[in-house]
Amino acid sequence: MGRYSSLAYKISIDIGMDHLYRCITTYPPHKILPSGYHTTDASTINPAADPLIRHQMIIGSDVWIGATAQLLGSIHIGNGAVIGAGAVVAKDVPPYAVVVGNPARIIKYRFDEETITRLQRIKWWNWPKENIETFIPQFNDDMTGFLDRFDPGIQKEEYDETAAAVHELRAHGYHISYFIPDFEIPIPYCVWPRVIDSFLAAYTEQDKAALVIAMPHVEDVDAYANAIASRITEAGERTPLILSHRCSAQMPFSVAALRASDTYITTREHIASVAVDYAADAGISIRYGLDHGALVFPPIKNENTAR
Repeated sequence: MGRYSSLAYKISIDIGMDHLYRCITTYPPHKILPSGYHTTDASTINPAADPLIRHQMIIGSDVWIGATAQLLGSIHIGNGAVIGAGAVVAKDVPPYAVVVGNPARIIKYRFDEETITRLQRIKWWNWPKENIETFIPQFNDDMTGFLDRFDPGIQKEEYDETAAAVHELRAHGYHISYFIPDFEIPIPYCVWPRVIDSFLAAYTEQDKAALVIAMPHVEDVDAYANAIASRITEAGERTPLILSHRCSAQMPFSVAALRASDTYITTREHIASVAVDYAADAGISIRYGLDHGALVFPPIKNENTAR
């Protein structure tokens, strides 16, 4: 969830609760198995039991969710959206859209298209607290003045070395996944080991897949880099391409490299909501690092794998 959103009472958020109606049974497979029987192979009952269920919901900044609204599944509610009281939302909601009803439908937008585009460029919710406390009350009912003062306009993308490398790899047919590790969360609650291991299990050096890791400016970053290197070594000689780059304390990822990628992989850290904002603007795919491996790193068809 982003910043400065308003949630009313009795809101229901249901994630990972899907019943897969295209299988033999919609009944939970683990409830059919005999008592005391343990298996990780749910496909014995329902071949699509867990791998197809996504477990992440993304709620942007400046979102207003009304009372008794029900949010279902792995939806993405854009910045500035308004969810009416009692709405049942099962699909993505665009930025600044107003939705109501069951199923939720768009009845209008808070502002015209140009204003929405400019607000999305400003991203005031990422400002330092003191700037928000100063300027939002000052301009709250003066949209024109606010936009004229703070809209940076259409900016020419400034490519750093990492972004340039991403562009070059994509030009050679690579699918690029961008990841910001959650090093500050202790094991086993962090996501980064699972993402690294899932990537190494999904692909080989013959697959045109690359994982770009943003190494944030945190204590013991070298130790984390060594831990990642050890996982790569343990995977053997046929490991897929993994790249990393160091980031500053002010910005723990490269916006240019993120926007140049095909996919952004999220964690549960707050920085993920910031990165999701930029990823959504660029129209790249957003995947959750704790989802089933095939959802995060699906098979890639290329000249080496297609037969």
